[in-house]
This record gives sequence, structure tokens and C-alpha cells, in this order.
Amino acid sequence: MQGIFLLVARAALQALPCPADAVIARAYGTHSLSRARRQLLYLEEQEVIVLRTDGSGRRIAAIIGLGWETAPGNPAAVELTA
Repeated sequence: MQGIFLLVARAALQALPCPADAVIARAYGTHSLSRARRQLLYLEEQEVIVLRTDGSGRRIAAIIGLGWETAPGNPAAVELTA
């Protein structure tokens, strides 16, 4: 869970797009996109982050208490591997 928070926090600090579900799943050690989404929802339930979407359906995550917010990111984006 800490790894997912740090991934989102880094993106927010640097104003990068919110990580896609595939990136979050890899950070959590799984290939399950639904499990990745559940972990984000868990962080939101614990009042660590706030999730919202822009008008285009892209996800934005804000870190509570720090004022950091990610740029809008496509949650369904496919991760590119090198």
C-alpha cells in the first residue's frame, strides 16, 4: 500500500498525470487492474487521497493535507514496456 501511495504522491508532487491502473497494479505486484482500483479506493476511504475525474473521464488524485494534485491521467492507458 505504501508503494502505491508513494507512486501517486510523486506524480502529484511533480504535477504528472495520475498513474494508469496498469502502473498501479505493477507497483502493487499484480496484473489485476480491478485490484489496483480497489487499492486506490482504499486510500480514498482512509482519507489519504481524494479521487475525481475531469470532464473527459481522466482521473485526478489529490494528496490530502499537502495540496498536491496530479494532472489528469487516463486510468485505462496501456503501459508501454521497453
